[in-house]
Amino acid sequence: MELKKFNIMKSFIAFTLILFLIFSCNSQKINSGAEPKTDVKPIVHNNDELLGKWILEYMSPVNGKEVKELFKIQKPYLNFVDETKVAGNNGCNNIAGEYSSSEGNVIQFKADNFISTRMFCQGIDESAFINVLKTINRYEVIDEGNKLVLLTGDIVSMSFLKSEDRK
Repeated sequence: MELKKFNIMKSFIAFTLILFLIFSCNSQKINSGAEPKTDVKPIVHNNDELLGKWILEYMSPVNGKEVKELFKIQKPYLNFVDETKVAGNNGCNNIAGEYSSSEGNVIQFKADNFISTRMFCQGIDESAFINVLKTINRYEVIDEGNKLVLLTGDIVSMSFLKSEDRK
């Protein structure tokens, strides 16, 4: 059984690496001496709707466990500080890092580079929250701005409720 889990995990990692390599390759156009266009303005994505504190309501089950079973100390949350910085809690430890978003509600958490406090939390799988964040690639803000849905493709992986508390 353990060998099967190991092989599945190995396949998942290989698949993830292949996708990373495919999507990280950028082609560059060589400037043939022509003047650069100065009238082209970059598209700036306004993600003000994300700003503030969001408390985890739902997360895809991990090892068959739901949010209440996974996070017994406190519910994880995210606090979008500005257009690139996010802080929060993974159910035990405080976390902070960066994210990027673009037009079309595309979002990517740079969760591999998140920093974290190092408190010991018995019975809490601290990596569960971060591992799901790593898979997120889209978001929707619904219910009049009170609910944040994080998606992996078209699948809802997490949902959060807006908190009045901005800390």
